[in-house]
Amino acid sequence: MSRTREAPAPGWLPVGEEPQPAGSITDCVILRNEGISAVALASGDIDAGAHEATGLYRCDMRHLSRLRLTLGGVPPILLDASQSGAVFSAVFTNPAMADPGGRVVPARALLIRRRRVLGRGLAESLTISNYHPEPQTFDVRVDLDADFRDIFEVRGFERRSPRPAVEVQAARGALRYRYAGADGQVRTTAVRFDPAPARLGPGGAVYRLTLAPRETVVLDLRVSAGDAPAERQPLPQIIARVQREERQFLERATRFQSDYEPLNDAVERALLDIRALRTSVDGTEFIAAGVPWFDTLFGRDSLITGMFLAPWAPELLRGALEVLARHQAVKRDPASDAAPGKIPHELRWGELANLGEVPFGRYYGSVDATPLFLAAAEEYLAWTGDRAALDGLWPALRAAAGWCLAELERYGGVIAYARESAGGLENQGWKDSHDAIRWPDGRLAEPPIALVEVQAYALAGLRAFARLAALRGEPAAEAEAAAERLAGIIEERFGDDSLGYALCLERARVPVPTPASNAGHLLWLGEPRPARAAAFADRAFQSDLFSGWGVRTLASSVAGYNPLGYHTGSVWPHDNAILLAGLRRQGFDDLARALGDDFIEAALAFPASRIPELYCGDPRELRLVPTPYPVASRPQAWSAASLPFVLTTLLGFRPAGPRALAVTRPILPAMVEWVRLRNLRFGRAAIDLAFRRGAAGVAVEVEDIRGEAAVVLTDRWPG
Repeated sequence: MSRTREAPAPGWLPVGEEPQPAGSITDCVILRNEGISAVALASGDIDAGAHEATGLYRCDMRHLSRLRLTLGGVPPILLDASQSGAVFSAVFTNPAMADPGGRVVPARALLIRRRRVLGRGLAESLTISNYHPEPQTFDVRVDLDADFRDIFEVRGFERRSPRPAVEVQAARGALRYRYAGADGQVRTTAVRFDPAPARLGPGGAVYRLTLAPRETVVLDLRVSAGDAPAERQPLPQIIARVQREERQFLERATRFQSDYEPLNDAVERALLDIRALRTSVDGTEFIAAGVPWFDTLFGRDSLITGMFLAPWAPELLRGALEVLARHQAVKRDPASDAAPGKIPHELRWGELANLGEVPFGRYYGSVDATPLFLAAAEEYLAWTGDRAALDGLWPALRAAAGWCLAELERYGGVIAYARESAGGLENQGWKDSHDAIRWPDGRLAEPPIALVEVQAYALAGLRAFARLAALRGEPAAEAEAAAERLAGIIEERFGDDSLGYALCLERARVPVPTPASNAGHLLWLGEPRPARAAAFADRAFQSDLFSGWGVRTLASSVAGYNPLGYHTGSVWPHDNAILLAGLRRQGFDDLARALGDDFIEAALAFPASRIPELYCGDPRELRLVPTPYPVASRPQAWSAASLPFVLTTLLGFRPAGPRALAVTRPILPAMVEWVRLRNLRFGRAAIDLAFRRGAAGVAVEVEDIRGEAAVVLTDRWPG
């Protein structure tokens, strides 16, 4: 196959990879709600000059690049800060500082409380109290700016087009920023103050306050990003509404309770992170991949997230399927790595994507999203019985199956990838950094590359398509035959006696025997031979692959390993959740139990039990907690969804038929004695289950079934 080798866009380094942000966001406060995200310093300040990642973002555009608080010309002293869902609060006091007349305002005379919530914009209140026995006069300054930088610029991409100027207007207690982008779109940010400040200009607002002893003043500001007006309700009402909406989401989802409160809190945190990432496009809701770098639709991310959460909130998977079907490719376009039937890798609506300076406006460079689309459709049907959704998706499913069949023929029986877009991704599996796929001696594998996990997805997807076609009374003999051939090819070409399975085929022919995590996905969705599944399971837990906190993406024995490498030695929660599901499916319960305990302990070690996109591959014996990855997204969809999926897998429940829910060899985490699940939706039924540790193992009690369903205990994992 020929590959396009035009020179990449200037500033795009390395070739074949999205730009990696510099610095660290480990200590940043990140809020996300209603399609808006805020990345701030620990104090709540936004200051892109001091920390490039901070800002208020919407649709890949930074609508606010500075929101900085000072008192008497100096920053207040942060005493404490906390976050709950979309709400942030912080408490400050003042250092000794000069008042406008030159007198000293004593240290700790003032107490300042900052409360912030993301609703339909950013709403914030500053409550300032004087606890000194004498009146105090001081200036409060809120510095503001909106630079309207595209997220790719924030991440390090140097734009080629000239940057239009930002217009600023100050009037009637409000600032309005207007940016007429080079893509023809006008973007705006409005900031309204209540009460009106003493001075207001392009750089922000200044209040001159005189507070008597024990006097308190409240200063409100509201920020709107885009056309929607800023919310005008009092801040407590906005917070109450947002928290009510969060509770309603939790009440609709499967409810988890155990005797270990930290785990209960972590599950709630994970579900709220998923809720926070909800985004609508064309009237259909999907889950964005992660804040701040991937706050948009990604094909594989949304499908895997939806599959993980099918027992918890199945409507999320339906939304992903529907929106991806709407954007399925209908023609071949090498510039976007598109081909008929292919499911998108990534959709973006930012200025540089609209201009074509980055190729990811509508980009199809994922080799795995299309077969996953087929497998995910069957998973949705298995949990919901929603035939109407299947009927609506059928043309897209048929086109996706057609793409899979064409690719298998194109590459001699396997699905492989080779970048055609000059600016697209060099690697097009989930490990899509340019250096991710390598030989044990460190050499990079040459395309076309056929990844082992992609063959598992294709096998599962084609078998799913054939079964779905049978439900509709339609022929699918070609898909069935292709699946049979692929099952044999996986064993013949990928099978490896020591590894279980090779990482990939270089040039779609030569096995690359690199120890990595990829084959865990084959255990989850493929049909591995028992001996080879056992070989991989054993290899995954050797010390060069297993860090103690999870299985690394790449073994430390491989040249090019780096515990800080994005895909070359780090640990990814979703990857380990998939491996755990594969271990359970193949009957390796003891390994699954151990990995599940390590996964949960790692999750609980992060602040507020918020599971990041990935963490470093440092050996566990070197640190008491996992080493953070400096620019890991959080909230991040498939990482947040991994914890509920791990619990689903350990407890062992999944569909075994249209009205039969199987519970297979249930396992409780080591720190837990009992678990109760409420409102587990299965078909048109809702089921309440209880799991309790006993002398003979884990006992299961069906506490209630509302609707037509049966719960069956089995020793064999359902197919």
